[in-house]
Amino acid sequence: MLERARAAAPADRGTLADLVVVLSWAGRDREALARFATLGEANAPAYAVAAAAVSARRSGQASRAASLYRRAIAAGETGLETRLGLALAEAARGDAAAARAALAEAEAAFPGSPRIRQVAAEIERATRPDPAATAARVRATAAAEGATRAADQALAAAHGASSDALVPLADTLMDLRRPFDALAVAQRGLRAAPGNRDLRRREALALAAIGAPELALVRAAAAPGILTPAEERRIRSAATAFLVRWGGQVESPTPRDPAARHARTDAAIAALDAAIAAWTPLGPEAAGAVRNARLDRLAALRARGRMEEVVAEAEALGRDAPLPAYAREPYADALLDLRRPEEAEAEYRAVLEADPGALEPTLGLFYALSEQRRWREAREIADRLGRDIPAYRPVRGPEPPAEEYDRIEAVRAGILWRMWGDDLAGAEAEADPLAANAAMNASLRALRGDIWRLRGWHDRALEEYETALTNEADALDLRLGRATALLERRRWAEAREQIGILAREYPENDAARRLARRLEVHDMREFEASVRGGLERGSSEPEVDVTARLWSAPIAENWRVFSGARLRTGDTNGGSLTTYRLLAGVEWRGTDLVVTGGASLDREGVDRGGAFLSAAWRLSDHWSIEALGEISAGDTPLAALRAGIHADAAQLGLAWRISDLREAAVSARVVQFSDDNTRLIGFARVQERVMNLPDWKLDLQPYAYGTRNSQAGGPYFNPESDLEVGVTAALTWIAWRRYERDLRVRFIATGGGYWQEGFGWSPLLALRWENEHRLSETFSFSYGAGWVRRDYDGVSEDAGSVTGALRWRF
Repeated sequence: MLERARAAAPADRGTLADLVVVLSWAGRDREALARFATLGEANAPAYAVAAAAVSARRSGQASRAASLYRRAIAAGETGLETRLGLALAEAARGDAAAARAALAEAEAAFPGSPRIRQVAAEIERATRPDPAATAARVRATAAAEGATRAADQALAAAHGASSDALVPLADTLMDLRRPFDALAVAQRGLRAAPGNRDLRRREALALAAIGAPELALVRAAAAPGILTPAEERRIRSAATAFLVRWGGQVESPTPRDPAARHARTDAAIAALDAAIAAWTPLGPEAAGAVRNARLDRLAALRARGRMEEVVAEAEALGRDAPLPAYAREPYADALLDLRRPEEAEAEYRAVLEADPGALEPTLGLFYALSEQRRWREAREIADRLGRDIPAYRPVRGPEPPAEEYDRIEAVRAGILWRMWGDDLAGAEAEADPLAANAAMNASLRALRGDIWRLRGWHDRALEEYETALTNEADALDLRLGRATALLERRRWAEAREQIGILAREYPENDAARRLARRLEVHDMREFEASVRGGLERGSSEPEVDVTARLWSAPIAENWRVFSGARLRTGDTNGGSLTTYRLLAGVEWRGTDLVVTGGASLDREGVDRGGAFLSAAWRLSDHWSIEALGEISAGDTPLAALRAGIHADAAQLGLAWRISDLREAAVSARVVQFSDDNTRLIGFARVQERVMNLPDWKLDLQPYAYGTRNSQAGGPYFNPESDLEVGVTAALTWIAWRRYERDLRVRFIATGGGYWQEGFGWSPLLALRWENEHRLSETFSFSYGAGWVRRDYDGVSEDAGSVTGALRWRF
């Protein structure tokens, strides 16, 4: 294509300038400089001068490159790469002060760019303070420039040369790091003398140097013995390394087939295993090649999801010698996958020391810090990526700017930081416009769906996943999000089918494994227990309430049966009482409706059978209704039971949940006592999250609670009417979290007023503390204590309580 473009190009200034840029971009530096000479330095536009400077620097003409870079900058070509090219050219010709000055100018123009740090590190590694070494570099640069001019003259005269005469020219070009020209010379000679083994050898070496090691091996196989064993091992190592990169970077046409998806990577692993087996017996002669093959194998094993093997092999190699940066990155990825983020962090930092601007290890460091909940440091990385990676990158010439696809990863890091810190509203504010403007981008659409799902908007999230899947049916993020939403929407059969498919198709994927585990936990039995004890109003002995309930595993997806027991004991005005309740029932859980019913049996106090039926109806992502009916109500006061009075109850409630930050609810309850007293209870609350930091949450809940009784007095507390209004502030501190395990500490304070018919208003104050430990996805427990001061019948009383709860799935 370049040849056709060059032949057809008219010799006008603009076309020649563009051709210089294209040739330089293609790595054809000699031709780029020849065309630039035809154009003339004085007539060349700034972008062509900059392209010629790149080719001059790569050709070893450091002095000329520095001069061209300065001319390009003066003419207005002031981009970051041009400034950094000047620094590299100055360093190459031995002027460290000029290189530092160029870097300083780049930093002033592009502050904080990781690319500047990367080039500075390259220069630092190449620069030595020894004056003799500097002088030697200057002499070497001059010699290289002279050799380059001589090679160019030889190339110009090579058209009529014999095949044997082309061999030393090809060697010279290889020494000057001009493998494309060396390949052209070797192939020109082979056309005239296809059996020339010396030229065939140069062709193979040049092919390997330009990044075509497989083709080099094919050419070498046509003339056995032209490569030394060491050269063949080096080229074969490059070929297998290419297979590793190919397997990790090129998307499979059948991503849902694990065998096809990993076919290239499996082929790379097989080739590496064969090479290691063949070279190991050769001893020290091939030790370097064996080690390189084992290092390349780390990346292949990572791509295959064999993380334990990556860690074991990396640690074995590290005991012999320090790992190079390219091998430390898969090691870090494997450590992170195996939930060892502290060690992964150290490895990512080592990789970034060698390559400060690399995106993938930077993102890996972001994930490792986030896993450790080091939010400030993680955010600094996300913010820097968002600042340093533009949406578009400029290109030379008349073409419009090109999209910078790394920008998506940078923005995604910032969104994930907010998601993991529970700032879902902030994450949505960033993700929503991006996904709306990039409707075909599966990653952004999946991210927006995940945010909506976490905010409790399951219908909206499902619609997002399913709409986006019509454009990209194989997108894994979308499929994982949809399967999770199906599970949370209680569409059990569909969720089970999709999760099973994902687990089979992506057994190495951590998110698919976690989702399968979540379904496994859902299918377990469940045991719940709670205890509450404390000194209540008018009691001389503590009142204790212990409840336990055992649930079966799901039956036919929607059904569960359960049984339980309750013990209540305490002192009342009529004496102490201990009651027992046994219960059993069944629950049906559908997509929008959960119905729970059963029977109970009370012993002591009032020996009576009972029944209960409750229903929770989900109207939408925001609205739900709950209803409950009880014969022998579970909240009948202990004093009433002591007096032989039982009660039945009915309740209706309406809840509105706008998001994870705000909700409200109202309910009305009727309790009918057997002494003909009818109690009406009303309750209303609004909850707002006013602080939402990653480790600290503060919720405020204004509420109102009132009762009215048809008959006042009696053996239990029974005012004609009363009203309680107040505000509860709940501060939650995530004191510690490690994947499924965490410790949450809650401090709850309530302040308000209480009004009782005949006694007026009095202050109300309550304090509570609670620790909640989650030890795994199947076991958690909590405990706490509280204190309240309030008036009853005009008398101010204190009450203390302790609580505990346990939840276990097995």
